[in-house]
Amino acid sequence: MQPTYAQLNEIAEGHDGFVRALALRLAPAPGLAEDITQQVFLEFFGKAGQWDLTRDVRPLLAAMTRNVARRAWREKTRLMPEVAHELAEHIRELAEAREITWPDEEEKSALRRCLEKLPPKSRLLIDLHYELELTSVDIAARMEMKADAVRRALFRLREQLRLCIQRSVRGRSG
Repeated sequence: MQPTYAQLNEIAEGHDGFVRALALRLAPAPGLAEDITQQVFLEFFGKAGQWDLTRDVRPLLAAMTRNVARRAWREKTRLMPEVAHELAEHIRELAEAREITWPDEEEKSALRRCLEKLPPKSRLLIDLHYELELTSVDIAARMEMKADAVRRALFRLREQLRLCIQRSVRGRSG
């Protein structure tokens, strides 16, 4: 049975961030994650009648993202000099070797607690970037900052949140 447009749209909206994050991890090149994400959903929609959409589609989307990322990465590195190509392949293999884990409820709860502890300006940066999906340039313009400062701040905030979540999860289980 062919899924409806509404069903497919709901799946795409619900899993866009997941596919985008995985694409960025598998093909760490500027702009490539967006192309990979779009291609994954184009292929997913094109073959929608073949999938069992009553089950969790994340494993399917993860496999599709890996395949599309490999193709995109191969195409992107095809014209590179041999040394650069070997380095790019090594980076891709390292990124791909990392196991994909899904955050459990305890980690999600820890993230919410950690976000609540952030100062208002830091929470605003996180909201603008992850909720509104604004670029660092757009955020910089809104917050009267430089784009590089926004990127550095987001990098530091991600690290701060990662450490906070680890401490929180370890503190509850230990």
